[in-house]
Amino acid sequence: MLEKQERIAVLILFVVLIACGIGTWIFDGMGKDPFARNYTSESPEGTLVEWQGIVQKVTFTGSGTSILTVGGVQVFLSSAVGITPVKEGDLVSLYGTVQMYKGKREILVSDSADIRINAEFQAKDLRF
Repeated sequence: MLEKQERIAVLILFVVLIACGIGTWIFDGMGKDPFARNYTSESPEGTLVEWQGIVQKVTFTGSGTSILTVGGVQVFLSSAVGITPVKEGDLVSLYGTVQMYKGKREILVSDSADIRINAEFQAKDLRF
């Protein structure tokens, strides 16, 4: 049988576990929006950012990853995102992490839920 101090310790651990679970549930339900910053060319590496723009270029690599140019910013979609139906001319909103690749900033999108197609434009509608 557990001593009084051991029972108290187990109870405290149980309460902490429940509190962590509730906190995770609340923060997960909030999404990334409250924590993401608007992307700028000075956004520090590792920062969670949000970005919106028209897809100007889509490149599929052999390893299951995709590279997009969205509003002049390079966006890397990891293989975990999978194949997305994004195409040139789509207006997209996305969340990702800023990283440097070959000396240039890019946004790394690591979850398919972090990229959303808002609208589709025809080439004649695009004015850069």
